[in-house]
Amino acid sequence: MTDMDGEAKAPLEPLTVRSVIGGGLEDRRWTSVIDSLQVSLREVEASFDVPFNLTVTYFVPGEVYGPKFSGIRIGSFLEDFRSLVVQVALPRHPERDARTEVLDLLDQAVVRAEGWGKRKKLLSGGLGGAREVASRLR
Repeated sequence: MTDMDGEAKAPLEPLTVRSVIGGGLEDRRWTSVIDSLQVSLREVEASFDVPFNLTVTYFVPGEVYGPKFSGIRIGSFLEDFRSLVVQVALPRHPERDARTEVLDLLDQAVVRAEGWGKRKKLLSGGLGGAREVASRLR
């Protein structure tokens, strides 16, 4: 893959998971699941030609910090890194199995990113690479 100047571009990971931890007494079920997903992502061998990387950032509320939004929102598009950040605000505690909730929210984040990519005319189809990697995490 090359950029507009003809220089080779490094292949992109289709999906990255990050977290912002509120500090203090956050629910460790959230942090343990997110840590586990990050380890699993490092082990997933995936070579997909993707238009941009999807970075899903989970906000885990704690004593020191809690997100000022709820649900899922588009964060920013980092053009230099060709990465779209989608932010997910987790509730203080899981309502059921934390892993299932995090993975369901991950699927929703992919859908949100696809909608954004289509509106910005960066996608003609979907984010197949991110969907495939997310399904492997289940």
